[in-house]
Formats: sequence, C-alpha cells, structure tokens
Amino acid sequence: MKKLLFIAAIAATFIGGLSSCSKCQICTKENSNEVRICEKDYSSNTAYGFTLDSYEASGYSCKGSI
Repeated sequence: MKKLLFIAAIAATFIGGLSSCSKCQICTKENSNEVRICEKDYSSNTAYGFTLDSYEASGYSCKGSI
C-alpha cells in the first residue's frame, strides 16, 4: 500500500509539473514596451489566440519564448 501511495505522489507531481508549462509569446514593437503573452493567463485557447492576433494587428511582432 505504501508503494502505491508513493507512486501516486510521484505521478501527481510529474503531471502537475507538466500542466504548469505553457506557451508564451514575446511581442515587440518599435518605441513600445515588450509584452509577454502566456497561454496560462487566458481561460481558453481562443482568448489567447485573439489576444495574439490583436497585438499583431496593432503592429507588434510576436515570437515564441522559452
């Protein structure tokens, strides 16, 4: 039973660590501050994509970050 709980705890830690990773974009525009847009900050992929599209339509150049 202890082995099962230990394995479950390790698995939960690993899975939790994966969910904390998210896609981020760094958007830059001449004479403007750099903006970091991360997927984790939005309730859906649609909202995240809409925000990126809005910045790019405003003249920002967005590139993925590590």
